Amino acid sequence: PPLDRGGSLELRLVADETPHAGPVLPSDGAQVANGVDWSRRVYAPRLYVDELSLLGKHALPLSSDVGKEPPRLRLRLLPISLGRYRATRQLHTALGALQAASGMEAEFDELRELLSEKRLYRFALMQLIGLLHVVFDALAFRNDVGFWKGREDLRGLSSRGVIFNAGSTLVIFLYLLDGDGVNSIVLATYAFSTALELWKLTKVVAMRRRARGAAG
Repeated sequence: PPLDRGGSLELRLVADETPHAGPVLPSDGAQVANGVDWSRRVYAPRLYVDELSLLGKHALPLSSDVGKEPPRLRLRLLPISLGRYRATRQLHTALGALQAASGMEAEFDELRELLSEKRLYRFALMQLIGLLHVVFDALAFRNDVGFWKGREDLRGLSSRGVIFNAGSTLVIFLYLLDGDGVNSIVLATYAFSTALELWKLTKVVAMRRRARGAAG
């Protein structure tokens, strides 16, 4: 396996005290032992290299100069629960199969980095913040629709303000739509917000027409 820039390699020890009938789980084929003494009916715990955290962009080429000092390697031994080990094993197998089928090594390297232990919690926090943002936006949209749905006149409202909000929201949405790498949640939120502002604009136009007709 490749070495990262810091020369570190993570070894994972499956911390599981549950006695199993064999070194491989029959449910998903996960290996839970490194060696089995069948005469004593004991086995050594599973110890493996965490290849999910090894990224291709961190690999360093080996020098052809044999007289050069060999690279230093720092080993980190970290425990892992059986459930998490089985989940990461299935994830690693799925990513490997998809990478082999697509041939997009760089893209899957970024995906492995995103799902690594150092960034997984940050990724989960970002998803939670995005979910809360959607919930609060939905509540705000609901109140806004309820306020405008039953209105028959423009008392207490500024038609110019509604026109300005609709225009600015439409410009921002078109800018986001034309950009690359925009979060889909943000894009969907602005799409709904733009539709709502345009709907309010039609309500304002209809109210002004009715006010002019009543005045005439």
